[in-house]
Amino acid sequence: MRTKTLLLAAAALAVGIGASVAQTVYSVNAVGYVNLTLKTGYNLIANPLNGTNNNINTTIPVAPGDSLVIRWNPASQSFLAAETYFDVSDPAVNGWYDGALNRSAAVINPGEGFFLYIPGPNNYVITFVGEVPQGNLTNAIPPNYSFKSSIVPQSVPIENVGFPGRGDMLYIDWNAVSQSYLAALTYFDVGDPAVNGFYDGALNRVFPTPAVGQGFIIFNPGPALSWGRTFSVN
Repeated sequence: MRTKTLLLAAAALAVGIGASVAQTVYSVNAVGYVNLTLKTGYNLIANPLNGTNNNINTTIPVAPGDSLVIRWNPASQSFLAAETYFDVSDPAVNGWYDGALNRSAAVINPGEGFFLYIPGPNNYVITFVGEVPQGNLTNAIPPNYSFKSSIVPQSVPIENVGFPGRGDMLYIDWNAVSQSYLAALTYFDVGDPAVNGFYDGALNRVFPTPAVGQGFIIFNPGPALSWGRTFSVN
């Protein structure tokens, strides 16, 4: 089955990669901050707030030396070259750099999931500061695999906030304890709103509910979909 083959291929990309994310959210009106507590190793996270420009040097201004940000290219179905954090004890130099040792130009907006590798210490805390995304928001879900997150910093079942599921779609999450993939959830579309939705391997109905700042993987059998939300903190 093509879907199963693709799933196994995606899983093979991250053998040995794990994630553990905990979060604390503080917000006043539309401005606030989010703390993410990360494990040593790879963490599948997301930028939950709009910073001044969403460049990783402003959204994650401090990290342990040799930390990595690894993003997914849905067009080529492959990982982009890693961005590396250099800590040389000089605030004018410390920061994220690309493979050519240029200051990183990577921009990570709310709605995109990505890997953040932390070499240590364990339970390292990073803080995102910015505005809560509001208004009419759109998160594109392209064909094949993509790394996504909620575009709003709110932990609710994605199907309750307009996620556009379709038949044979897969939702792939992480187990923070074992640092491995959870079994994929499959979306069944039988034309009945009371039945349509994500199911586990035992055909139990489940409701994926990512935490604030958590990334996840979606396989969309195609064509492209649009995940729209209208959100206000008022």
